[in-house]
Amino acid sequence: MESFAGEPRNWLFIYIMGDIDGEFGIFGPGSLAWKIHAHPSGWIGAIRALLIQALEPRAMAGVAQFSRFSEDAWKRFSATSEFIMTVTYRPRTEAENAIAQVRKIHQPVVGVDPNTSQQFSANDPYLLAYIHNSLVDSLLAAYLNFAERLSKSDQDQYVKEMFELAELIGADASEVPGTAEDLTKWLSSCQGLLLTPEAKLAAETVRNINLPPYFRQIWSIAWNASLSILPPYALELYGFEIGECPAAVYKELAGTIARTLRLVLPSHPYYRQAKYSFYDFYSRNNGRCWRSDFGCPVKDLISIVASMR
Repeated sequence: MESFAGEPRNWLFIYIMGDIDGEFGIFGPGSLAWKIHAHPSGWIGAIRALLIQALEPRAMAGVAQFSRFSEDAWKRFSATSEFIMTVTYRPRTEAENAIAQVRKIHQPVVGVDPNTSQQFSANDPYLLAYIHNSLVDSLLAAYLNFAERLSKSDQDQYVKEMFELAELIGADASEVPGTAEDLTKWLSSCQGLLLTPEAKLAAETVRNINLPPYFRQIWSIAWNASLSILPPYALELYGFEIGECPAAVYKELAGTIARTLRLVLPSHPYYRQAKYSFYDFYSRNNGRCWRSDFGCPVKDLISIVASMR
C-alpha cells in the first residue's frame, strides 16, 4: 500500500496555509476536496456510501442500536453533510472541534452485533477507516460520474488530502489506502460484509425516505443513480438489479440535474463564506500570498478561482 504521510500537498496549500493558521480549514483553497465537496453530486455519493457502510454488520449494529435512523434518515444525511462541510470549509479550529464532538458522541456507542455476535465500538479504528474509505470512494465516484472526469493524479490527490481527516477522526492509518485505485480495491476485498436485517431496513429507509412530494422524484433519480455506480459486490449482497440501459439513463439524468443545480442554486453557505474570505485575504495581500520560509508567490488569482468553481 502506498505511503504518503508527510508528502507535500498541492501548491496552494504549501504557499498559503502555512501562514494563516488554518483560517481556510484542513484542506485549503485550491484543494480537490474544496472542489468535490461543493458539487451536488455529493448527495448521490452519500447514498452510495451509506449503502456500502451498512454492509459492515458491526457498523450497522451501532447505527441500529444507538440512533433513530429508520425514523429520521434525512436528519442523519443532513448531519453527515454538515460535518463534511464543516471540516472542509470552516476554520481548522472549528473543524477539529466538530471532529472531537463526533468522537465524543461515538464514545458510548459500544455493544454486540446480534447477527455475528461480534463486539463493536463506534470509535474502533478499523470501523472508522471503513466508514472513511467508503465515504471518500463514494464521493469521488459520484463526482467522476455526475460532475466531470478527473485525471488519475487528481483522483489520487483527493484521496491523499482526505487522509488527514482519517487521522483526525481516529481511523487506523494502515487501513487507509493512498491512491484511488487502492481505495477501491481495499473496499472490494473487505471480509465479513453481510446484508443483515438492519442493513436491509436501512436501505429501504433511504430508498423511501420521507421527503416533500416535489423532491421525491429527484430523490428517486438520485437513488437509482447511486445503484448505477454501486460496486458489484454490494449490488450482489443487496440483491439489487439495474440493467445497463436503465443505468445509463439514470446516470445521464442525475448528471444533468447535478450540473444544473450547481449552476442555478447557491453553494453551501460555508463554501461561499470560505471562498469570499479567501478572495478578501488575497486582495489584502495585493494578489500575492507569501510563505516566509519559501519566499515564493502563489499563482495568479485566475487559476485559483478556476479551481474553486
